[in-house]
Amino acid sequence: MEIKKLKLSKKYKKLLIGILIVIIYYWALGGTETSPTNFAKGFPFMVDFVGRMFPPDISNLDRFLLKAIETLQMAIVGSSLGALIAFPLSFLAARNIMPNKIIYHAVRGLFDTLRGINEIVWGLIFVSMVGLGPFPGVLALAAHVTGALGRYFSEAIETVNPEVIKAIVSTGANKIQIVIRGIFPEVKPLFVNYALYYLENNFRAATVLGLVGAGGIGMELITSMRLFKAREVLTILIIMVLMVAMIDRFSAYLRKKIVSIEVVE
Repeated sequence: MEIKKLKLSKKYKKLLIGILIVIIYYWALGGTETSPTNFAKGFPFMVDFVGRMFPPDISNLDRFLLKAIETLQMAIVGSSLGALIAFPLSFLAARNIMPNKIIYHAVRGLFDTLRGINEIVWGLIFVSMVGLGPFPGVLALAAHVTGALGRYFSEAIETVNPEVIKAIVSTGANKIQIVIRGIFPEVKPLFVNYALYYLENNFRAATVLGLVGAGGIGMELITSMRLFKAREVLTILIIMVLMVAMIDRFSAYLRKKIVSIEVVE
C-alpha cells in the first residue's frame, strides 16, 4: 500500500512539474511577444537585406582590418588583465582554501557584481570615465572577465581532491606550497581552458562594445548599418567570423601545448 502511495506521489509530482514548465514557457512566450506568424511575415525583408549585402564591398578593407586588429588587441589585453586579477582572488573565494567566511563571501560578492553587469554597461561606465576609444573597451572586458573567471577558477579549486591536499599538508607544507604543489597542478587544465574560452568570447564581446564608442571593428559595423551600407556590413561580418575561427584554432593549439591534450587525428 505504501509503495502504491509513493508511486502516486511521484506521478503527481511529475505532473505538477510538467504543468509548471508549461506555465513558465507560456508566460515567457507571451511576455516576449514571440510570434511564428510575425517571423514568417518578416522573412522576405530579411532575404531582401541579405541579398543587398552581395557582393561584399572591399573598398575599405584596409581600414576594417586595422579595426579588427584593434578589437583583437582589446580582447587580448582585457582577457589577460581579467585573468591576472581573478587568479589570486579565486583562492580567497574557494571554501576549501579560505576558512574566513567574511572574506569568502566578500570576494564571491565582488565576482557576482563584476560578472553580473554586462560588458556594454561596463563600456558605458568606462567611456564616461576615460573617453571614447579602445581603452574603455579593455577596462570593460577586464571587469567582466574578472568576475566570470574568478567564479570559474574558485569553483575549479573547490573540486580538488581533498586527499591530495591532506597528503601535502602531512609533509609540513605551508599554504603557498599547498597551492603551488597540490592545487594548481590539479586545476591548471581547467584554468587554461576557461582563460582561452574567454579570449575567444571577448573578441565577440569587443565587437559589440563598439556600439557604445569603445573602439574596435564594432564602431565600423554600427556605422555601416546606420548608413545602410549592406555590402560593407557583409565584409565586416566575414572579417569577424574569420578572426573568431583563427582565435579558435590558436586556442586549440595552445591547449594542446600547455595542457598536453592528445589530439586524435
